[in-house]
Amino acid sequence: MSDQYAELITGFPLFHGFTTDGAKRLLNSGEVKECAAGEVLIKEGDKAEFVLLLLTGGLEVFVNRSGDNVILTETRPGTITGELAVLCGIPRSASVRTSEPSAVLIWDDEAFRTLLLRDPSLSHRIFSQILRTLVDKEKALIASLITAQHLSTYAK
Repeated sequence: MSDQYAELITGFPLFHGFTTDGAKRLLNSGEVKECAAGEVLIKEGDKAEFVLLLLTGGLEVFVNRSGDNVILTETRPGTITGELAVLCGIPRSASVRTSEPSAVLIWDDEAFRTLLLRDPSLSHRIFSQILRTLVDKEKALIASLITAQHLSTYAK
């Protein structure tokens, strides 16, 4: 099974150029977990102790507000999730559950930091992905604030 996941990893854009041996090193740094649909892997507010790499299936990132689960985003295989909370040492800002049967690679916080320190190219790729995600979220927030402001102006 490890060989199958290593092949998958080499095909993910984030790991472009990785060899199967390099992918196996990533796998050996963590633990693969196969999950049923609907399994909650991360709970909002919890201490951030691990990072996930989605190998197969799909994940939903969501928050619970007033008893309703609001989906913030859905991820596809090759996406790392939970890294920002681990790197910043902050509680989880959202929950994560599987949207279908999935396999994830779980790195504990120490293993994840070690991977980043040992592989500057991987660090650069991951930090670039984090920053793109933050910029996209900022743009979406600004757009929603402008829309809300326009709606309140027209409602007067």
